[in-house]
Amino acid sequence: MDSVRIRIRPARADDAPALSRLLDQLGYPSDAAEIPDRLARMHARPGTVALVAEDRGQVVGCVTVHLFSALHSSEPNAWLTALVVDETTRGKGVGSALVKHAEDWAIEHGAQRIALTSALRRTEAHEFYKTRDYEHTGVRLAKVLSKESERATASRSREFHVMEFAHHDEAAAFVAALSRFLDSPKPTAAQGSSVEVWARSPVRSETVKLYLNDAALQAAGTAFSAVAVGDTIAGDALPDESFLIIEGGVTPAWAAAEASAKLSPINQPN
Repeated sequence: MDSVRIRIRPARADDAPALSRLLDQLGYPSDAAEIPDRLARMHARPGTVALVAEDRGQVVGCVTVHLFSALHSSEPNAWLTALVVDETTRGKGVGSALVKHAEDWAIEHGAQRIALTSALRRTEAHEFYKTRDYEHTGVRLAKVLSKESERATASRSREFHVMEFAHHDEAAAFVAALSRFLDSPKPTAAQGSSVEVWARSPVRSETVKLYLNDAALQAAGTAFSAVAVGDTIAGDALPDESFLIIEGGVTPAWAAAEASAKLSPINQPN
């Protein structure tokens, strides 16, 4: 589309498929079936809003804003999260409109300051915010607390072997074949070991990368005649957007379509 006609409104449960698509592009694969409950929890919390941008009835962007009370200030602080514009609509003012609407909402609710966090590698996003008078004022530190996240933290102390696929279908086929091999009753050296395969496949235009720990690489080497590993990285170098796709010595066997959905539903029709 050459131009856009932006309408910004609160997100609804029936926006779930579009929000799933946008979150995938942001690097956070999300099942559309889970999004209505997420929205309901957000709507139940005072001082939280999820907004979408529509162009001719199609959702092309979203942003969320949260208000937090603080001991050091009488006014609430606003936190901007999950800003993303559909990759086919970027550069046409949708992101600017969403940020402006989020800022206006925060002002209407008493906030005098709005902040956000952004991964170090997102340099284009940093420039986007700087041109809108956002300043780099500090450093974000985080600690994961859930059991799932504890596994992710432990993983970052190990090494991972990088496999890069030019096409999503190729990566899905590899993941499906490896999962079937791990599920096979045939004994392998990897069965019973801590097999981990992480994935990063945020947008259609980027290659898909898989990150295999030693046990996963050993299993892949046993299952296939050749495994093309391009690099080896430390666990703490795993991209922020990577997610665990295979874990354990025995994984339920997936067909290619199931593996594709688990890898990232980026190729589903809009």
